[in-house]
Amino acid sequence: MAVLWLMLLLMPASCLLQTTQDPNSPIKNVRMDPEHKRLTWDLNGNVDQISCIEESRLPVQAKNNRYCSFELMSPCKVTNYTVTVTDPPFSTWILFPEPDGTPGAAAENLSCRVHDVDFLTCDWTVGRAAPQDVQYQLYVEDGTTLERRKCLHYKTDDRGTHVGCRFDDISRLSKYPHGLRFTVGGTSGAARVPCTDVFRYLSAIEKLTPPNITVTCNKTHSFMEWKMLSYFNHRFNYELQIQKSTEAAATETVKEHTSFTLLNTGAYTVRIRVREVFDELLSEWSAPQRFECDQEEDMHTRSLRTSLLAALGVLLALLLALLLCRRFSLMQKVLPPIPRMKNPIGDDFPSTLMPWEAGRADPEDCAVAEVQVVKET
Repeated sequence: MAVLWLMLLLMPASCLLQTTQDPNSPIKNVRMDPEHKRLTWDLNGNVDQISCIEESRLPVQAKNNRYCSFELMSPCKVTNYTVTVTDPPFSTWILFPEPDGTPGAAAENLSCRVHDVDFLTCDWTVGRAAPQDVQYQLYVEDGTTLERRKCLHYKTDDRGTHVGCRFDDISRLSKYPHGLRFTVGGTSGAARVPCTDVFRYLSAIEKLTPPNITVTCNKTHSFMEWKMLSYFNHRFNYELQIQKSTEAAATETVKEHTSFTLLNTGAYTVRIRVREVFDELLSEWSAPQRFECDQEEDMHTRSLRTSLLAALGVLLALLLALLLCRRFSLMQKVLPPIPRMKNPIGDDFPSTLMPWEAGRADPEDCAVAEVQVVKET
């Protein structure tokens, strides 16, 4: 890279765009169209079999002898593009983009990864020749539509320079199956800072997260199930490492299914890891999960027992509440006695007692004769 920059510094500015023009050359005015990602030129006479070469890669055949397409063209890395003609024999080249800024000031070691299902994180290091006040910004660009999204959650070093950034909730990025370009640009008051970029497919840079296992048991079997989460990969194989009591751990492979049936052996420990089918991306092992399955009773019996225990608990609670109410006379406070109903006749009758003397008749009473009873002899 240093040799390339030295050549560029010693080379005349006109040569950075293309070689010296020959009035009789079969193609002229070679140029790059960044918007359409095309290397194009003007024809001069009849030519046959035009091809293009990016750096030292394989040749790309020109379309209609008018242009070559480079979908993964880098907007940051200075790249040599060569155009060759078979008949008549001819070749020319240009550099794109034109060298700009201070060599070594751009961010270095740019790498990105998808992790924990919902997050995308990129990291880089400060350029070796970067000014003290350099600051970097990250954005992603759709490789086809050129739509850009800025990153907001930066990580900084001791000087406050951005050295990483995280995108949250990347489910919206799943609409870009063709890949994204990650670009880190730089600013400084002391010098121009070149950009750094990488093109990546999100499915290829995902660090898979192993799923959580749930278990259902009956008398004879233990049924394991799980749900794999990923926005960018959809076909997986699984490895289960199962430890039964004191036996040695056994590994089972499950291909593109999300369940596994195990003979019920009581308590066991299991952990799982995931392997993507195409790129064979491999996750870490999950944390061990321990399950205990009762071999003597099935799910119906266990549910019935649970219901009976719950009902018994409610009954005991009611009995205890009743005893407490009696002991502390709470029943009278909660349920006071019903008042006596008023007697419309008896309650209105005067209760005053009238004096009465024996042998004295009331004027309104009839005469009463005294009768003396004589005992017979």
